[in-house]
Amino acid sequence: MTRRLFLCLLALMMLPLWVLAEDASEAPSLRTASSIEEAAQFVLYPSGDGPSSVEAGYIRYIAQRKVSDEHFRPDYWIGDEPGGLLDLTLSENKYGHEYTFHVGNMCTRAAYSMALSYLGIDMTPGQMSALTGERQMNPPYDEISALVSVERAEYKSHVFNTMMENYLSDPSYSPVYLYLRRPNGVDHAVLVIAALPETSRFVVVDPSMTMLNNEPVRVYMMALNKTRQEIVNSTFRYDFMGSKVLALYQWRLVEQADGAEK
Repeated sequence: MTRRLFLCLLALMMLPLWVLAEDASEAPSLRTASSIEEAAQFVLYPSGDGPSSVEAGYIRYIAQRKVSDEHFRPDYWIGDEPGGLLDLTLSENKYGHEYTFHVGNMCTRAAYSMALSYLGIDMTPGQMSALTGERQMNPPYDEISALVSVERAEYKSHVFNTMMENYLSDPSYSPVYLYLRRPNGVDHAVLVIAALPETSRFVVVDPSMTMLNNEPVRVYMMALNKTRQEIVNSTFRYDFMGSKVLALYQWRLVEQADGAEK
């Protein structure tokens, strides 16, 4: 066998290895998702009657609607025992007095919990209350972040764009927590988990399931204006178009972030 023929055969034998290596380096992830359908594949829902576990790179879905959402799990929302002071599924106490905060209006806790789940951190809304002994807490939940080795990332300008850039390029950054005020005056929190190819269009996961064509929808599209201060379109455009962005939050793993800076 000539040397030239030997080298040609060797090259052909090695080709599949290069293809496999290239495919492995381009493995799909939530950060590379370019459609609602692709992003939805990285949302983990409970299986059976029990809750789902946390897996870094995925969103563990935390449902708010305890009656209408089949994925609602009381275990995510109870910080002590069923019927206890830290049972967030209850809207009133044993004396009939209404709680200011309960699962129906705790979208901020659900969004925060889902953001941490992407980083591989198991922290449910109920666990947040169990750690602090408090039923009521306010976002951005810095007291919880300090206990689980994450820190809130802060930016002085181009906040949303910088957050998305960091999230899409670095797995130690969480998806973007978006807190908005809808045209009807109701505040709500969703989690921005992917960027669509079209400018200013993004994929969000919503803890409050909505019906569309008789089907439950939890992952859908939102479009922001150029200044990222207003929602200009959405899969549910009549619910969200014209909503004002009130706050943006993002968290990062402290150990990984510090290691990258050294």
